[in-house]
Amino acid sequence: MTARIVFPKTLTYRNQKIRDSARDEECLVRLPGACLCDPAATIWSHYRGVAGGKAGALKADDLCGAYACTACDAVYDGQRPPPRGMTYAEVVVAWFEGHIRSIVRLHAKGVI
Repeated sequence: MTARIVFPKTLTYRNQKIRDSARDEECLVRLPGACLCDPAATIWSHYRGVAGGKAGALKADDLCGAYACTACDAVYDGQRPPPRGMTYAEVVVAWFEGHIRSIVRLHAKGVI
């Protein structure tokens, strides 16, 4: 018999203002060769790791996200391959840079 560690499920932080703020924003992930460069296609892209609260089908906390167009988000989520000449590791770095830009933008807009 193996020991099993059970972690209590934590509440996920949700903030509709953050998600709604993506409307008409520019994509801040900016994957060359994938980005649509269309503010109408920008969404709030959630972080994919457990450190941000992701668990199974549960999305990460709303603070753990970035303004990303649907194409950049699809590459980050693994639904589309990385653009030619980019590794997935470089996609993740671009997403994190977009996350930092997005947090700064959220603060400038008074959302957080």
